[in-house]
Amino acid sequence: MIDKHSTVPVYLQLEAFLTAQIQSGALKPGDALPSETALCQQFGIARMTARKAVDYLVRQGKVERRRGQGTYVTHAKPPLRIALPLDRHLTSSEATLALNEPMVNRLICLERQPVSHDMAALLAIAPGDDVWFMKRLRLVGDVPFVFEQSWMLCDLFPDLTPADLNASKYAYISRKGYSVARSEKQIRAELPARDVQEMLNIQREEPVLHATSLAWLSAGRPFEVSEIYYNQQHYVFTITAERP
Repeated sequence: MIDKHSTVPVYLQLEAFLTAQIQSGALKPGDALPSETALCQQFGIARMTARKAVDYLVRQGKVERRRGQGTYVTHAKPPLRIALPLDRHLTSSEATLALNEPMVNRLICLERQPVSHDMAALLAIAPGDDVWFMKRLRLVGDVPFVFEQSWMLCDLFPDLTPADLNASKYAYISRKGYSVARSEKQIRAELPARDVQEMLNIQREEPVLHATSLAWLSAGRPFEVSEIYYNQQHYVFTITAERP
């Protein structure tokens, strides 16, 4: 149960044990969690360690503290989860259609900036040319699903506004007379940096799926580079593989 010689911190082991108890039904919604004193006695750990483990469960919404009463298992809500095919180019809004709940954009920043040498090579423009740099958080209800940073051509989209990005970027591109043909992605799992962790409201050290994407217009021109971070708690990634 608890291995004090493990490289995994004891509070995370305790959190995992309590989570397993909840998931198995040994602790049901409405049941009281053992007190910190009881956890200390059962596992031979310090009170601060027990409190830290329970704090993580509270932040994840699995348990709730009731003043003067103790800590109780919450009534679980069905998880919001998207099946995202990796072999198709879908916008986040298109991918959420099955949820019957729209994805909402929250623009963090939008500014013009000179492009770096490496980014210029990807976008087939000269180093130092202006591009749009933007950060957006994509949410379903109040749940953060995706955090993205993007660099997009200014010359094709000179009048891009915050309102366009808080609505639909692809609708804006369509209004400008362009259509998006495809994207090329490099995908890897990684532990997120602190700013990504905070944006996605991730409460513990757990991986996200990080995609570096280069998007192309139907005219054959690359127009956007994106660093996309998916909250893996809310995604199932699929791909169709055919034999040659």
